[in-house]
Amino acid sequence: DPITAVELAQEWGIHHIELRSVSSGRLPNISDADRRKLDHLAKRDDLKITAISPGFFKDPLDSDTTKRQRDDELPKAIELATSLGIAKMVFFAVRKDDRPRDEVVPQVAALIRDCAETLADEKIQLLLENEHICWGDTGENTVEIIKQANHPNIKLNWDPCNTMWGGGSPFPHEYKAVKDFIGHLHVKDARLNRFGKFEGIPIGEGDVPWRDILKVLRHDGYEGPYTVETHYSPKVSGSRRCAENLKRLLLEIG
Repeated sequence: DPITAVELAQEWGIHHIELRSVSSGRLPNISDADRRKLDHLAKRDDLKITAISPGFFKDPLDSDTTKRQRDDELPKAIELATSLGIAKMVFFAVRKDDRPRDEVVPQVAALIRDCAETLADEKIQLLLENEHICWGDTGENTVEIIKQANHPNIKLNWDPCNTMWGGGSPFPHEYKAVKDFIGHLHVKDARLNRFGKFEGIPIGEGDVPWRDILKVLRHDGYEGPYTVETHYSPKVSGSRRCAENLKRLLLEIG
């Protein structure tokens, strides 16, 4: 529930939020009641909505879902973002399949470029997030797609934890490759369990070198949001713990 989520966030000193899902579903496919709640939140002076993440393009390139998102849901997401005054929208780089990377990536880049052009007309920036199931699995591979798309309205939504899940090393090697493209940051943490699988744990307590990453971001002048992704459960106490850990890390690095 967005009203309750914001109430909790503000109790924790958080006044910037990213919209992803509400009780009736993932944006923009939500109920009229939830839409009214978001309209109410967008009018508050003590709150800023940094981005909208409708989850576009996490399916194969030629799938009906990708086509529907591009043709039918993208206009709805643009209308929602515009009405709420949101200037950034998060996309993904299409689910990987068994075709060669050099065959598919140019097509993915073309899709992202077309979306970036559409969003530019509405003054909304496209943020391309790295996700381990997609062709943009690591930050570095996502930047490759951004370069091929070659549009000024595209930035990287960097998720170092997703890079780790995708088999990459987010720091220091990847950071050097992506630092000039970062427009938004997702913060979560994980570690390998005894079964060799990554499991979510509180920020700063896992395998992602967040202290080093935050320090270099601060040094290099990153001024965007540090977005806590609430993938660690239980939702309320887990999210609070992650937010507290992130704040502590930021204080430690000055």
